[in-house]
Formats: sequence, C-alpha cells, structure tokens
Amino acid sequence: MDSVQEQIVKKIVAKLALITTANGYSNTIASVQRHNLDGVETVNVPTLLVKEGECTAELGRSVAPSVMRRQEMFVVIITTQDPLDARSGGEILNSLIADVERCLSQHRTWDGLAITTDPPDYFETELDATMPHLTKGLRCSVQYEHFRNDPYGQA
Repeated sequence: MDSVQEQIVKKIVAKLALITTANGYSNTIASVQRHNLDGVETVNVPTLLVKEGECTAELGRSVAPSVMRRQEMFVVIITTQDPLDARSGGEILNSLIADVERCLSQHRTWDGLAITTDPPDYFETELDATMPHLTKGLRCSVQYEHFRNDPYGQA
C-alpha cells in the first residue's frame, strides 16, 4: 500500500505520460521518469523528470484528525533540437511547458487525493550530459491531507 503522497506522485507521473498529440496536446512525451540514483535516461526525448521537493505540514490549516501538507513537485523537461525543425530552442521548450502546465491544471485534485495543485512556476535548469539538451523546469505545489497518525489514510 502506498502513502497518500506516493499515490499522488504516481498519479502525476501517469497523467504526464498521457501528453501526446493523439490526446490533443502539441507534443508527444517519449518518457516520464522519476528521480533515480542512476540519473535520467535521455535516449528518447522529450523526457519529463518528476522530482519531489520539500513537503511541509500546514498545521495552522489542519483540522483533526488530519494534517494538511504542501508537497513541492518539480517537472524537468528534457529534449533536443532536430536540425529539420525550424523552431528555436525556446519555442520548443515553451510548447512543452504549455503542454505540461495544461496537464497539471486539468488534474488539480489527482482523482480526489489532493485538495489542489497550484499553477507552476518556471525555472532554468541544466542537464549534465555528453550531448547538448534543451531543458526547463516547472515547480508547483500540491496540497493534500492525510490522517495525522497515518500517512496512508484520508478522511
């Protein structure tokens, strides 16, 4: 059984994997990966790397028997530039950013597990790789609750 936090992260990964032109987006994501000790696989791009940041308890907003939490989430977009694509690297990244933000905004409660997901901020990021890659990061927070004495359960 997964904690509420882990269930939300898995939902985020699953929904981001549905970013395809067949599903009405402008791009097709080749791979969605979670933070891993082995690094990120960049053979198939565009790739999204999902990472968890700080998770803070919002005790002033919590009502017993639950605790409200704010989970920081990062989605790092990794792609390359096809020489046959006339768009600039910025245009390519902005198109991918728009698709990721659209996905996050359409699933703000992650099937009822979360209270809300804030709109993302964008930030610069770099990828340490042998080949040059275009990268950009999105940071958002997901607000959710679980039982104070049981991170696996919700009211």
